[in-house]
Amino acid sequence: MKENIKQELREVLFQIELIKRKRVQEFLLRIGLTPGQGQARILAFLDSHSSVTQREISDACMLDVTTMSRTLDKLEKQGLILRERDPGCRRSYQISLTGAGRKKAEEVQEGFAELEEILCAGFREEEAAELTEQLGKVRKNLLDGHSIPNGKADKYKNEKMNDFK
Repeated sequence: MKENIKQELREVLFQIELIKRKRVQEFLLRIGLTPGQGQARILAFLDSHSSVTQREISDACMLDVTTMSRTLDKLEKQGLILRERDPGCRRSYQISLTGAGRKKAEEVQEGFAELEEILCAGFREEEAAELTEQLGKVRKNLLDGHSIPNGKADKYKNEKMNDFK
């Protein structure tokens, strides 16, 4: 494969990520959520799960436990989630959405649906499916992949990232 094609792919993917991140940040701020802390992902996950542990949320949303704890504190202070002691484990909490949290999760889901429409604009269904398949290969390459320190390819595995395979 030609080097300029590889460079162009890297640059296009980088630009897409920056633009997507900017649009998502604007949306999250508009609906009163803090960008970059996983609040939207947590609310969307809880919207489809009645009551779960912090560990389950952390694994599903790919957030480290420390970030997760601070984020849950903020969501609880906003009245969006409820934490209750897990009767089966004294060190664990069951986390669920409040009524306000469910409404906020609906806003998040609507925003995600709008983003999906924007991402797919101008594509026929089969083109979007093909692009998704091709990007899945890129994701697999990165997950199976190689780190770039010292310009050498080092194998690494991240258990949480393996969830995306």
